Amino acid sequence: MAEGNSDPEQFDISNTSELDSPRWAVLSFERCEAAGLTYSQASEKMAELDGRKIAGLCVVSQEAAARLTA
Repeated sequence: MAEGNSDPEQFDISNTSELDSPRWAVLSFERCEAAGLTYSQASEKMAELDGRKIAGLCVVSQEAAARLTA
């Protein structure tokens, strides 16, 4: 059916709450630049740091950031 996307059972609402939880970090080539952010805040932080020409930026979970910075 072409209108399958309108079926509420096809959407996983739990992903939304994960993106809104403060579990994201912004990494650069140098270090963890910020942690404990929502995904939206992390995205904004990444844009701010990119404007300051900080290289190698990415958004990862805090769990992943902890493994990389340990």
